[in-house]
Amino acid sequence: MELFIAAAHYGSFAAAADTKFVTPNAVSSAVTELETIFNTQLFIRRRAKGLITTTAGHDLVVHTERLLAQAEELTLLIGNRDDTPRGPVKIGCYATLAATIIPELWARTTQQLPHITLDIEEGPVEQLSQKLLEGRLDMMISYQIGLPTGVISDELFHASPHVSLPENHPLANQHSVALKALEDEPLILLDLPPAGDNTLRLLHGQGLHPNVIHRSTSYETVRSMVARGFGYSLFFQATHTELSHEGLRIVDLAIDPPLATEPVVLSRDLEAHATHRADAVRELVITMFTASAPDGPERRH
Repeated sequence: MELFIAAAHYGSFAAAADTKFVTPNAVSSAVTELETIFNTQLFIRRRAKGLITTTAGHDLVVHTERLLAQAEELTLLIGNRDDTPRGPVKIGCYATLAATIIPELWARTTQQLPHITLDIEEGPVEQLSQKLLEGRLDMMISYQIGLPTGVISDELFHASPHVSLPENHPLANQHSVALKALEDEPLILLDLPPAGDNTLRLLHGQGLHPNVIHRSTSYETVRSMVARGFGYSLFFQATHTELSHEGLRIVDLAIDPPLATEPVVLSRDLEAHATHRADAVRELVITMFTASAPDGPERRH
C-alpha cells in the first residue's frame, strides 16, 4: 500500500521507487496486484505524462492514508504506556501567515510537546484544503474565506485589513487613509489564492475600481514593490518590521472607515479521526491565541 501511495503522490513508478529504495518494477507490480484485488483501474498510464490517478485510485489514496495514520497511531499508543503524545503532526499554513505563526508554534511544541515532530507545509488555501480532505494534513491554519465544505474550524483571531504605502507617499504621514483616495493609484496585488480575489471583492464592495499594475504570489515581493514606490497594497496580515528586504521603509496605515475583519482559523477534516498527538497540537495552537481572549466558536463549512 505504501508503494501505491508513493506512486500516486509522485506520479511515476520511477520517482516512487526512488523514495522507497526499490525498483520501478516493484512499484508497478504492487499497483498491478492492487488493481487485480480490487478489480478496478487505479492509474491511467501514459508515457509522456506518467501516472494519472483515476477516481477509484483517488478514493483508495484517501482511505489508505487514513488507515495508515490510524495504524501508526495504534503502534505509538501500544508502546506509549504513559499516554505522552508522540510522533509526527502535519500542519498546513497559508503562506503569508506562516512567518508570524509557525516559529512561535514550533517553539511551544518543542517546550511543551517534546516528543512530537511538526511537519509544516505552506501554500495557498485551495492546495492545503485538498490535502487536508485527502488525509495528507492533520490540520491547517488559514483565513476562513475560501475554505471548502467538509471542514470544521476553531477561530484563532481576527485580522484587520490595512494599507501599505512607500515612505515618501503624500499620504504616508497620516494615521489612516480612505480607500477612495487611492482608487486611481497603482495597486500591487498580493495574489496568493484566495487573497487576490478577496482584496478585489473588498474594493469592489466599496464601489471602487482598483488600478492593478502587478500581481505576485509573494508577500515580500509585494512589500518590496511598494517600498520602491511602484504603488500601494492592501494586506490583512501584520508584520513587525517596517523595512522591505532591500531596507526601504514601508508605512502601514489603518483604513478609514474601518473594514470588516477576516477570521484566521485552525481547520481539520470533519470526518477524519484525529490522532492523540494531533489533538495535543490543536490544543496548543488554540491556547497560543486564546490566552487573553475567550475561545472562538467552532465553525463548520
